[in-house]
Amino acid sequence: MTLESQAAPTGRDTLLTTELVPEQILPKVMTTFGLTSTYVFIICWLTGSSIMAGAGWQAIPFWVLGVVFFLLPAGLAVSELGNLWPGQGGVYIWAHRTMGEGAAFVGGFLSWIPVILNGASSPAIILQLALLAFHSTLGVTVSVILQLVILWAIVGMSLAKLAANQKVINGVFVFYGVLTVVLFVCGVLWAGKHGSATDFSWKDVTVPNFATGGFLFGTVLLYLVGVETPFNMGAEFLSVKRSATKMIFWGSISLMVIYLLTTISTFLIEEPGKFDSVTGVVGVLDKAGFPGLMEIAALGMLVIVFIAMTTYQIAYSRLIFVSGLEKHLPRIFTHLNPRTRNPVTALLVQGVISSLILVGLFSQASMEHVTLYLTGGLSVVWLLSGFFFFIPPLIARVKYADRYATEDFWRIPGGTPAVWATCLVGMVGTAVGIYYSIAVSWTADVSNGTWATWVIAITAGVFVGMGLVYFFGRRAASKLNEEDSLAHLAKFDLTEPGTA
Repeated sequence: MTLESQAAPTGRDTLLTTELVPEQILPKVMTTFGLTSTYVFIICWLTGSSIMAGAGWQAIPFWVLGVVFFLLPAGLAVSELGNLWPGQGGVYIWAHRTMGEGAAFVGGFLSWIPVILNGASSPAIILQLALLAFHSTLGVTVSVILQLVILWAIVGMSLAKLAANQKVINGVFVFYGVLTVVLFVCGVLWAGKHGSATDFSWKDVTVPNFATGGFLFGTVLLYLVGVETPFNMGAEFLSVKRSATKMIFWGSISLMVIYLLTTISTFLIEEPGKFDSVTGVVGVLDKAGFPGLMEIAALGMLVIVFIAMTTYQIAYSRLIFVSGLEKHLPRIFTHLNPRTRNPVTALLVQGVISSLILVGLFSQASMEHVTLYLTGGLSVVWLLSGFFFFIPPLIARVKYADRYATEDFWRIPGGTPAVWATCLVGMVGTAVGIYYSIAVSWTADVSNGTWATWVIAITAGVFVGMGLVYFFGRRAASKLNEEDSLAHLAKFDLTEPGTA
């Protein structure tokens, strides 16, 4: 098999290596349902419901604002871009085609780095859920060791075939829906028998109070980011044209149903301020009057978070693979396991970096505070990456007007005015989310000044790291010509048994 042997357009439409090579060597296994499951696991975290439930009924209008000013415009933008350029790498390709190679690297890096911060902070969530289920406590040292074990168990699962992991993800997604219904029913039953623990107010439900709860908007956007991530695996979709918009539509509905029902159920059972901001969504079940239900729900949520982290590792490893193909990183980062077709080096590197951050930061402060600092930094960085899918549609409509005129692919309805409105609304919402993610502390235990210092420091560290990766990665990758850099991939054959 000879890579890049297919006839390709020239000039403006010359195919990038990442648009051509993955199509020839990666199996297409992701169905519409599988993509919807992946979309939900990447975006939807029940810890967000626990945090938002702390605001009581005031959480509801902020969820709505998050949908209107971020989720909806982001979904529309990435659906158009994903259909226009359905290749492996998602945001990297979109930014490269419209904003240039440098912007593509920045957008790809900012979109990728959350998996590192998530990998460093989320094992703590799994551990806290386990401790809740078994009514136990641990010292800091043992906690860090167990978190490292959890992280590497997730990396190990990520190394399995995508098709096998997809079956697990799909099954746990169904369980996710069942758990959501159980939580909501418990909340309604409790409120019906004892009255709501949180007094209802039409004003709280309908009018967002930015004066006292503006930080909630930044929190909401954090728990809605990731819309573009499944497109990192564009070459592994069975059909982008058939599945992309359905994934966005059904996935967005699913995650908002989960968020709203679990947020409401939490503050129906317990009043804000009396439940844990991480595990509260299941912790309140201890009060619901069903013996053993809280423990079962905690273990169930533990499995959900474990699978969500596995999904993260799989989806984001593709961006490292793409960076290797595009010579932003040395050739070793394009190494694929011949049996599973997974980018092994990328997955291992993600695990190593997350492990170093986990150990380093947990030696500096409490587990709860470090988790929140990392989450705040993750919010800012991930939101910044949003500009790299809100700006490209505006440029694409002009630069590629001929494709819009002659090709049949999904695009934002309403023409140019609708595209501008969609992208501007998304950018305004993103900018406001970034502001509140930095300016206002997410916990009463940390002052706004200390919070901003930590979040800005983490964000600055990300940009310094990005500069170093770009400089040294380019220098190392440039030592090989195009043919040599891809020679090791020429042996792959999609007709081999077991590649699907």
